[in-house]
Amino acid sequence: MKVSLAIQSLRSCTLDEAAGITRALGFRALELDGVMDTTLSRDGILSGSRAEIERVRALGLEHPTIHWTFGKASFYPALTDPNPRVREDNTEQIKRLAEFCHASGILAMLLLPGMLLPGQSTADMWKYARDAFQRFNEIGQAAQVGVMFEPHVGSCFEAPGSALRLAQEVPGVGIGLDYSHFVCQGYTVSDIEPLIPYATHVHMRQAKPGLLQTRLEDGTIHFPLMLAQLRERGFAGYLSVEYVHQNYIGADNVDVLTETVKMRDLIRRFT
Repeated sequence: MKVSLAIQSLRSCTLDEAAGITRALGFRALELDGVMDTTLSRDGILSGSRAEIERVRALGLEHPTIHWTFGKASFYPALTDPNPRVREDNTEQIKRLAEFCHASGILAMLLLPGMLLPGQSTADMWKYARDAFQRFNEIGQAAQVGVMFEPHVGSCFEAPGSALRLAQEVPGVGIGLDYSHFVCQGYTVSDIEPLIPYATHVHMRQAKPGLLQTRLEDGTIHFPLMLAQLRERGFAGYLSVEYVHQNYIGADNVDVLTETVKMRDLIRRFT
């Protein structure tokens, strides 16, 4: 297992500032973000900007993944959208993102799994999600870039069982596993454990029922057990420390730097 810092923890910083903090804290890898335009330019990514590619390469860090949504800072448009033109545009974005990742040395694309939209049947939602990830996986394989989805609160795959089914039905697509999205809903670590064999990336932050994020000592995730289970299942991806400051299910309630350091030190003790 390797360790990274998620740039989502440093949204108020420039890309160079975030890289400097990453190195200062002893991390050799930085998870990137293409959603908010705060560190990387979405237009630059989609246009394959040589300047944007060189910005990433010049950081001198490993980049396990880049977080991407199909609209800036939004769950929409979702990859489960019934409009074929929207789905075609989503696919075109993934083609360009995969090319950018390959040129920049970013190992994988981290995507949201989609929403059940008003008036949409569950069967159609599943079909569009499967079709999208099968196509995205083909694009990723051609570019030698991984593809993973992050089950999150509010998505149509917010339960461990539905996330497991999607991973099983689309071989080759991994799970960006974030225990906090399940734990805040009341699921236990034992509920989440079946997802471990499909996890290709893991976000690390403490949580408890009702709160997506808490101080390390206040939450309910047993991280030594979690890390032991990951090790036993042969997980070889990145553990990405991701504390954030945003108004989303109580995720503006901790000192990000303090919790990042505490989680870094815990990982060092138990890996």
